Amino acid sequence: MSVVDDIKSRLDIVETVSSYVALKKSGKYLKANCPFHSEKTPSFIVSQEKQSWRCFGACATGGDVLSFVAQAEKLDFRDTIRLLAEKTGVELKKDSNQGKSETLYRINKLAVEFYADALQSGEGELARKYLDQRGVSNAICKKFELGFSPRKNDAIKTHLMNLGVSEQESVMAGILYQDDSGMTRDFFRGRLMFPIHDVRGRPVGFGARALDDSNPKYLNTAATSIFDKRRISYGIHIAADHIRKENKGIIVEGYMDTIAAHQFGYSNVVASMGTALTEEQVAQLKSMASSFVLALDPDAAGQEATLRSLESAWHQIGNARSAAMNSSVGVLHVKDPLSLFIASLPEGKDPDTLIRLDDSEWKRIISNASPLLEYLIPVLTSRFDLNSGHGKARAIEIIAPLIASTEPIEQDSYITKLARSISADEKAVKANIRTLLKRGTSTRKKSNNNPSNNAMGKASLGKRSEDYLEGYVLALLMKRPELRDRTIGFSPENFHQSDHRELFTLSQTCSTMEEIEDSLDESLRQRFGEIIGSDWVAGDILEGELALDQCMKRLELRHLQELQESLLASSAVGDPPPRDIQSAINEVNSRLKEIFSNN
Repeated sequence: MSVVDDIKSRLDIVETVSSYVALKKSGKYLKANCPFHSEKTPSFIVSQEKQSWRCFGACATGGDVLSFVAQAEKLDFRDTIRLLAEKTGVELKKDSNQGKSETLYRINKLAVEFYADALQSGEGELARKYLDQRGVSNAICKKFELGFSPRKNDAIKTHLMNLGVSEQESVMAGILYQDDSGMTRDFFRGRLMFPIHDVRGRPVGFGARALDDSNPKYLNTAATSIFDKRRISYGIHIAADHIRKENKGIIVEGYMDTIAAHQFGYSNVVASMGTALTEEQVAQLKSMASSFVLALDPDAAGQEATLRSLESAWHQIGNARSAAMNSSVGVLHVKDPLSLFIASLPEGKDPDTLIRLDDSEWKRIISNASPLLEYLIPVLTSRFDLNSGHGKARAIEIIAPLIASTEPIEQDSYITKLARSISADEKAVKANIRTLLKRGTSTRKKSNNNPSNNAMGKASLGKRSEDYLEGYVLALLMKRPELRDRTIGFSPENFHQSDHRELFTLSQTCSTMEEIEDSLDESLRQRFGEIIGSDWVAGDILEGELALDQCMKRLELRHLQELQESLLASSAVGDPPPRDIQSAINEVNSRLKEIFSNN
């Protein structure tokens, strides 16, 4: 039995939930006002039989006892396991990586304090003048814990050693640099220091700006086991709650852009830690809100960065309808597909400059940011020779799936824009797009109906078939990384088990097996090992694609059937369902009909 299973076996969901909210019997379910949002009519139900919970109101989510405690206590998976293990008396194996990580967090925290003190010292005067010239207030300086790294080779080295931190530990944290001869020195010297935190507020590294003509102008902590700039957004620890509250985030390029925004009250702003937004950053951000504005610098480098951001992160940014079209999975669970807007800043004014000169203009530009496709259509079509029929056809081919990913009510407008952009007849463009999309749909249906699709039969399904089915999907994704794009839009809620949900999420945000393994909590390692060690996955790539599609349909079908039952039970006996519940029931029924008709 895994640690997760052991913990769950010692907990009863009714007893656990009852410690947070008063439950009332309603048929074979228990109901209450949702503890996670304000409401007058109960939309939160608990099933003792299935040991599950669900909110049909604003939360529109559910899960098992682990996911409930995680949401109630605002904890991630790792800390939820630790809390419940202590409560249930389950002994956790010591995670060697966790001990190493805690050491790095502690060293970075000591470094943050050292650099902050140095900023207030005589040597830090140059950095203070720079901040004053840039209009950075003392309050915002303290909020972001800005600092200064002294010019001496061993300033922080000596300080940390006096606190009991070894040279090798400081090297491991990226605070010291070690040359080929084994000599160590301070990695950052004579620079304005920007501490970088993870979403939980733990310092993981630094960005550092030269205050003279030194190159490079900006320097980051080298990659460590807790710091990878591709996976972290600057300011996320301060902005996360505001992004969730507003259901909107703003992404800028630089540290100073972020600081200026927060100083003027725009607290939902983060920076991309470089010139281009990464797929990993988008994966983190999209869990917080459904709408983001990309506001990179307006110069040529900034515009190119915008394109790289959209290209590298498209399959995370893409509307869920596009995901469903490409992978034949439903999108019922997606209430607000992720939307990205592009803010066009005035020439010569980066966000920092614009906000400080006229923050009302910044507010207007952000409010009037262009939807993604309005930005992409002219940019992408300009890459083709539009004087030739072939060039126009290629432009339509590239943009067709993007248009299909939008709301149906918007598609005609985008087709008109595309036709004008390539100087083509609108009716011809629309017919071409329909042909392209119909061809893609026909190909998918042919693949799904292929009688050779028997890979799922190779999975050993026993009395806990749902566990094996979930495990099989995970095995496919872990062993066949090329299949991961087929799961875009597939909800983690289709997995019953919290550990499977966590592994599925890791499979989406980590690019390699090594990254997944490095990210694992000790409590997940046993299950991960079982999945990787299984012989479930066989056959060629086509067989893997067909098996994955079939398994995802089965998991979604199970989820929808349980959702349907819960929805029907959520209304008082003899009373017609409230309008929102009836709407959800209709949506579930429609998706069930769609799945059955495609099988």
